[in-house]
Amino acid sequence: MSIIANTYYHSDINLIAGTDGQLESVSESWQAIYEEIILKKLLGYDLYALYVADLATTPTTPQSPTLQRFKDLVDGKDLTFEVKGYTVSTRWIGLRDSTMLKSLIAYYVYYNYRNETESSNSGAGQILPLPENSTKADVRPKLINTWNKMIDWYGLTPNSIISKEYFLNTGNYRHYNSLASAYNFLLANIDTYPEWVFEPLEKQNIFGI
Repeated sequence: MSIIANTYYHSDINLIAGTDGQLESVSESWQAIYEEIILKKLLGYDLYALYVADLATTPTTPQSPTLQRFKDLVDGKDLTFEVKGYTVSTRWIGLRDSTMLKSLIAYYVYYNYRNETESSNSGAGQILPLPENSTKADVRPKLINTWNKMIDWYGLTPNSIISKEYFLNTGNYRHYNSLASAYNFLLANIDTYPEWVFEPLEKQNIFGI
């Protein structure tokens, strides 16, 4: 059950080519595991369960929601909110952009897929196939860039807030920046998503701090 397909893995998150020159693909089981993980972190269990139940009513592949609140979550909507005394008007692009074939979910799945496969293949980096030989390249900068793009889309909150328990109290939620992120969209529409519970994730850097 997914709202994206393998066509969402392209450009900056293009899956590497194997020795036969064919691009790899993410298996349905791998996609399902990591899509569930990131959406539970973003939405919280209760809202995630309702979202999945709504998706289950449509047989299309990739799937699309039927309830308007989940359509807005998946396919985007204009929003307005206040941050630091300023009014921000922007557009939440949705969990997927079906025109550009981009998705927050794809970035997260790609990061974990590459991170795990590279770690199992080589502690130093990936092996890049070449016509006559191969060379070793450090994949960490690309993975960090992928992760940080995902975080901007997901929702960037202060590094001082590292406990997900902080967000169990909806009174603690604030708009911290003007990003058109999932966090800002859900908070701006909290009355529409009262079941929402957010889990903060941090950006990464090459130094691991």
